[in-house]
Formats: sequence, structure tokens, C-alpha cells
Amino acid sequence: MNTTNIYFVRHALPDYSWLDDATMPLTQVGRDDSLAVLDSLKTLFFDFCISSPYKRTLQTIEPLVYEKKLKVHIDERLKERVRGNIGENGDVLLKKRWENFDFHEENGESMNSLQQRNMEVLSKILEQHRGETILFSTHGAALSSMLNYFDNGFGYLDFIRLQCFTPYVLKICFDKNDKIIDKEEILIIDKK
Repeated sequence: MNTTNIYFVRHALPDYSWLDDATMPLTQVGRDDSLAVLDSLKTLFFDFCISSPYKRTLQTIEPLVYEKKLKVHIDERLKERVRGNIGENGDVLLKKRWENFDFHEENGESMNSLQQRNMEVLSKILEQHRGETILFSTHGAALSSMLNYFDNGFGYLDFIRLQCFTPYVLKICFDKNDKIIDKEEILIIDKK
């Protein structure tokens, strides 16, 4: 069987006090935990590496990229969900976005939009890199939206579970028809 193995890496712990989402760096704890990502994946050979353009996703895979001498392909479509005006009802809005994928807060992005742009990238990778092993650095909402695409039973509570995992590595094996045939959680660092 000609399987494609993708290792999705959800970024390590960022500095949430940072105002600009795109340049938000990892905390020192997050940088230290990026070494756990290296340790969990260092025996693998990667044919292709792709990442969100955001600083925290790049910093999370930086030790692995350096050790493996990987070229990182950056795709703007893999950025985090555009956050709008959340106010004090952040948790209520979060749940509402999962109940209605077209819903978005003022100036924010819907889960449908997030899912569509991430799936455009993932579909192209599956088409162009069939049978290869891929490193894919991403965000919690983006990864959750892709998991929901393949299994609409993946919902709000599953996303809430992943929210605390920073970093998190999930291996997904796809068959030649781009169907998921296996999933394995490789690394979970729970920051509850």
C-alpha cells in the first residue's frame, strides 16, 4: 500500500501576552518543549516540511528542522484562524463556532473558512507528495478543522481537549485515495 504519513505538529506554549498573533513567540517553556518534538521525531526521514507562517509554529519545529537540515515551505493559508472582537464571551463564541461552522465574531473568521483554506493546502500535499513522509507545523484550531473535515464527529469537546496540548504531535496515515487509515498520538504535552 502506498501510504502518505503526515506528522502534524501543534505548536508549543506561546507567550499569550504578546499582542501580534503572527509574531507571538514561544515562552521559554515552549522553547524547551520544542526539544521534545525533536526527540519524538528525530529517527524519522521527512520528504517534505510545511508550516504556518506564524513564529510559534516555526519555533516549535526549529530544533528538528536544524538537526534534519529540512527546507521549510511556508504557506500563508496555514495561518491561525483570524480572531475578531471576542469581548468577555470568548468561551460562548468558541462553542458557537463549533455548533455553526459559518458563524464568526465581528471581524473574525468562521471555522468553514479556516477549514477550507487548510484543506486546500492539505489536499495539494496529498496529491503532490503521495507515499511520502511529511512534517506539517500548525495550530490547534487549524488541525481541529482538518480533523473535522475527515470526521464530522470531531467537534467542540475534541477541540477543547487539544487546546491544552502544547506541543502535540499527531501522525495520520492516508491511503492512495486520501482516506485516513490510521492515527497515532506521538507526543502530548498537556498544559492544563
